[in-house]
Amino acid sequence: MKLLIIDTETADNENTPCEISATLYQVGEYSGAIATVSTLIPVEVNNAQAINRISPELTQAAHPIYQRSLELLREISAIGDYAVAFNAEFDSQVADKFFPGMVSVPWLCAMRDFDWGYHSINSHGGYKLTDLALWLGIGISTVHRAGDDVRLLVECLNRHKNLPKLVEDAIILAESPMVEIKALVSYEDRHKASKAKFAWDGERKIWYKSMRECLLDDFIQSLDFDVSLFRVKTAGR
Repeated sequence: MKLLIIDTETADNENTPCEISATLYQVGEYSGAIATVSTLIPVEVNNAQAINRISPELTQAAHPIYQRSLELLREISAIGDYAVAFNAEFDSQVADKFFPGMVSVPWLCAMRDFDWGYHSINSHGGYKLTDLALWLGIGISTVHRAGDDVRLLVECLNRHKNLPKLVEDAIILAESPMVEIKALVSYEDRHKASKAKFAWDGERKIWYKSMRECLLDDFIQSLDFDVSLFRVKTAGR
């Protein structure tokens, strides 16, 4: 099995990409990275420069080569069985919007679909790639560049002792639809919802949680309050 591990850096509220990186990674008897493509993408403005430190002027230097890099990325994407991003919900939307047809395989989310055994998860079900890497004993020198984040996720995969099972379980999980549930708690019992990692939605005035349908029954049995199911999303992204 081959995974296409992807990360993007974006420049504005429209999530216009200013960098994309991908590594083709084999999972099996001989696991590891096979090939990597990484390129800046020319932009005129980068409103996220304070975070990713990519100046618009630097992206302009990619003009002679970035299209060929994207063509190579399309080639290695065609070899992959699944696309993997740490936050697949975000990166899949960027890929679909700005690089239509580049990634045609199903997406897996390394943060939500992979069971790393990491438990410091926030109320929205998320955590940082850097926190996972540090927990796995991986040193970090730089972040917020697409190539750096892809390499960091590759090293997380390298460290796992049973990688085929990790990926197989993620595939099963990703095929289950996402559901959104509401905690039926009073104001006085709102702490119960918070403790169970429900998040407060101030607009809708509800405590809610999104999760895979296949995990729903076991989760409900662990609660000491009732919930209602009010949204079902299709499997995948």
